[in-house]
Amino acid sequence: MPSPTHATPRLARSSAPGSKAHIETLISLLEDDSPVVQAEVRGEFSRLGKTAYPALERAARSGPARRRARARQFLLSIARRRQVRRLIRYAARSKHDLETGLFLLDRHANPAADTRAHRRVLDIYGNKLHKRIQVLTPGEARVEAFVQFMAEEMGFAGALDDYHHPSNIYLSSAIERRTGMPLTLCAIYSFAGRRAGLQVGLLPFPGHVLLAVHEAGRLFILDPFGGGKLVDKQHCARYLAAHEVPYSDEYLRDASDTHMLLRHVSNLVHSCKLRGRWRDARDLAQVQTVLRLAEA
Repeated sequence: MPSPTHATPRLARSSAPGSKAHIETLISLLEDDSPVVQAEVRGEFSRLGKTAYPALERAARSGPARRRARARQFLLSIARRRQVRRLIRYAARSKHDLETGLFLLDRHANPAADTRAHRRVLDIYGNKLHKRIQVLTPGEARVEAFVQFMAEEMGFAGALDDYHHPSNIYLSSAIERRTGMPLTLCAIYSFAGRRAGLQVGLLPFPGHVLLAVHEAGRLFILDPFGGGKLVDKQHCARYLAAHEVPYSDEYLRDASDTHMLLRHVSNLVHSCKLRGRWRDARDLAQVQTVLRLAEA
């Protein structure tokens, strides 16, 4: 294979940028083991944009295994960048819907994903839950039925292994696996609960989001990560004290969808950094910055 010092001359000797010969040269260099060559090829494909897509797609389907793998990586990187731009445009809005934002974020992991199936799952949860609670007296009985359905029957519970793994953050993955981080599980509970006609919200406790259910003039606080356990205000105060956070009634008020979406993106940025996915972390940090401005 060529040495790293050959990278610039080999590209320089190729035909005019964007020509068929130039793109074919770039495709052939996908097999080069040199990080310097791959960095330059990546830059060339980035500059060419859509012009190079057909060749990359062909290379991803046929040819040597290494070429196919690297072509697929390039295409995924391009698609993720495109999805980041969509996320930034959404983040720049004055108002946000948490469910819409989280499903948009899911497509950063898999740009080709069709999230309609997961929305239908939430619809099914909501319909089943609605049938259960509509015959119950408003208040504790409805909350208990809610927890029984989500935690016991559907089996949603906190992820104890590899807590910061992206699969515990992305909404679609958490729905499929029925486990996740506190914020993700609270979101799933809330989306199902709202479909069933319950008044629910997310409480912005630091490091461990809780779920608020407003029923019959009362506030019920649930911990979906802990299997839907019902907790009281004293428990919340002890949690804050244990983490050296001053108590504030703000933690017992429903957070805005913008705030929760920002926290969700922040969780994902942190997860990417832990796994050395620096490019993804930098891309998502842009979304994070725009959401901070929107929340201000």
